[in-house]
Order: sequence, then C-alpha cells, then structure tokens
Amino acid sequence: MKGLFWNCRGIKKKGVSSFLRNLIMEHKFHILGLQETMQADIDDSILRQFDPSRAYLWKWVPSKGKSGGLLSGVRLEFLDVGSFREGKYILQLNLWDKSRKIKWNFLNIYGSAHDEHKSEFLAELASFCGGCQEPYIAGGDYNIIRSSDEKNKPSPLPRYSKTFNSIIDCYDILDLGMSGGKFTWSNNQSPPTLERLDRILISKSWEDNFPSAMVFKLPREVSDHSPLILLLFSSSP
Repeated sequence: MKGLFWNCRGIKKKGVSSFLRNLIMEHKFHILGLQETMQADIDDSILRQFDPSRAYLWKWVPSKGKSGGLLSGVRLEFLDVGSFREGKYILQLNLWDKSRKIKWNFLNIYGSAHDEHKSEFLAELASFCGGCQEPYIAGGDYNIIRSSDEKNKPSPLPRYSKTFNSIIDCYDILDLGMSGGKFTWSNNQSPPTLERLDRILISKSWEDNFPSAMVFKLPREVSDHSPLILLLFSSSP
C-alpha cells in the first residue's frame, strides 16, 4: 500500500502536473492527498495531466479564492469509495479495501495558516477523528508544529501546539515517523526557516491493519513543501 501527501502550492503551477504524473507512474499510489490546490474547480482537463488513464476517483474541496483547496485521489484498482465527509479543512473518504476486505477512512488535511483560524481547524480535526468508526489515516499540511525541535530556529512553542498534542493524545493517535530529514517546509529565505508542518497521523486500529507503514520525505522541488510518501516497510520508495 502506497500513499502520497503533498502541499503542491497550486495544482496548475508550472511543473506541478509533470512532477505529480511522474510520481504516480513510478509508485502507483493507492491514495493521494494534495493540499493548497488554489482552484475553486478541478475539471477533467486538469486531472488528465497527471491521471491520463483515469485510474483514480477524484474528490475535491474548492479553494477560497486562491487560498487552500484539497484534492484526494483513490486508485480504483485497489479501493472503492463508499461515502465522503467534507469539512472546511478536511476531506474524508470512507473506503473499502478490496484486498484486505476491510473498511478504513482516508482524511486529507489542510490546517489554516492563520492563527485566528487555528482553533476552528483543531475543533474540526477533533470532530472528524472522534467521529471515525473505522480505522483511519489523516495526512497533510497541519500548519502546526508539535514541539520546538520541529523548527530550526529557537522560538516559543505556539499555543496551538498544546491543543494539537492534546487531540493526538485524547484519541490515541500515532504520529508516523519520517525518514529523509526533520523538516517539511522552508520559507526559501537565506538563512531559511525550516519547520515540520506536514505529517501523517494514524489510528491504532489502522496500525493494526498496516503495522509496517512508514513515511519517506522527498526533496522540495516545485513547492516549498516536501512530498511525503507513505509505504509499507517491506516496500521501498
């Protein structure tokens, strides 16, 4: 089982479609979660650029102007979509795994980058996690660090980090480890500010079904965020 989570910073930005198409061809991901599409609507002409064979079912949450936007893809060879739940910051697809014969939920996350909206995002995250009846995976750009060592420059831990950690503890969620470096975002300045804003969280029951899942961080190329590849330990990125 393989997945991709990536804040692409604009699905129509130059280089994004070809980069995404090459990743899909190489890995044949079961699930894809893209954040910050910056598109109010995503039509077939956009999707064909990276899914020309129509191997995926796609569902999206529109951006607000040029801010935000979520796009989730599910490879129909491996998974069926039973239903979905759409929030302001989260898109949840409820899946039937054809090989394992189980149901599980796939949550694509884009947390607010603005402090005044972080409480609203965290309340929505808690609602979605608390409402999941099946095993679930929740990945994307949370726009919150969990500890001071998730930033390369000394600074006080944001007050929302405590709430974020409390949600993770309350719902017994696991934060999957990441290989390939400590940080997932750069402000591209000199010297740069680096932070781990992107992550993949899983429920204990999801781990029971996928016990060898790991996360590999790819280098930043056409976005200021690194793509995160999810795969089983027996596989290789």
